Amino acid sequence: MDSRLRGNDEQLRVSVNTTMEGFLMKILIATGGTGGHIFPAIETAKALRVRGHQVSFAGVLGSAEDKIKALDFSVFSLSAQGLTDRSFKGWLQFSSIMFQAVYRSFGVVQKCAPDKIIGFGGYGAFPVVMAGVLMRVPVLIHEQNVIPGKANTLLSKFVKKVAISFEGSRKYFDPAKAVWTGCPCHYSAAPTRPEGLAAFGLEANKKTIVLIGGSQGSKKLNEIFFELMKDMPPIYFQAIHMTGPGDFPLYEAKYREANLPVKVYPFINNISHAYAAADIIIARAGAATVTELGLLGLAAVLVPYPFAGNHQKYNADVLADCGAALIVEQKDLTKASLRQAVDHMLFSNFSRGDILKKTHGSFQTDAALQLALVTEGL
Repeated sequence: MDSRLRGNDEQLRVSVNTTMEGFLMKILIATGGTGGHIFPAIETAKALRVRGHQVSFAGVLGSAEDKIKALDFSVFSLSAQGLTDRSFKGWLQFSSIMFQAVYRSFGVVQKCAPDKIIGFGGYGAFPVVMAGVLMRVPVLIHEQNVIPGKANTLLSKFVKKVAISFEGSRKYFDPAKAVWTGCPCHYSAAPTRPEGLAAFGLEANKKTIVLIGGSQGSKKLNEIFFELMKDMPPIYFQAIHMTGPGDFPLYEAKYREANLPVKVYPFINNISHAYAAADIIIARAGAATVTELGLLGLAAVLVPYPFAGNHQKYNADVLADCGAALIVEQKDLTKASLRQAVDHMLFSNFSRGDILKKTHGSFQTDAALQLALVTEGL
């Protein structure tokens, strides 16, 4: 934990408890876009609610809106989109849509009347955060990745504080604003290995490989991993394969036809059990995934998503630089390159304890709480 935050915990509790009645504060969380922005926002909202605050969400929430509502948070949904066409016409269209979203966000902020706003990056959060800044609401933004996105880079000039997931991000922001909170993720009391294996009906005497291709899956990873598992002796290896919803029917049929010991899912809700069962993880390198792997001491092969500014490569470097993961870039991804990386990590015989020693000090164990504390202190 960042010592600056640890020392301020009791002070923040006192200052909040003596200034509010009923709900301590009304917090508006601005998020949207991909799961990489939305999941940390949800975990932070839970931490804030536990501490007595009333939390609402606003932004371009898409399919996550139902999940957020199911957790009993109020939702203010907006329409906007990222910049996909970089022509002059595309910029005009993007600017018009974003201007309208910011205009609508004034109404959201006025209706919600928050004491503080937390933005989680991306085009989904930008209009709400900008409206909050212009209406003089104290704003904190959270940057998930090592290399900041365009929205947070711009917004950082105007907000009060910038929470970062990795210390390597500090150099991109005003040092007086940047505070290392870490990235909220699936990190809690972990199931045991037997519990993890039992949850997926797997055998204890085999090495377990787990592929997590991101919330939407990866066609390239799915294809290469299937070919890899056809070559792995089933007497020694088994796998859990999260395909994403689009490829699930195809690979469920393929594995069944090939009679391979692979459990296939479109999405894994009980990811902590998959981590507990794993001897090695093959994954993209989103900020939350990298944080989870580092905190749990899991050997990993990372295949960073090669688009969106290649920001996942820099996230992956955090683990690779301390010897806790190997990186295979997508342009180099073949069955042979993936097999070589998996063999190296598996047969280096790193225990979870060994990897935890390598990653010690690189990740925060209580990022959602840290974000809550910084928010209270704005």
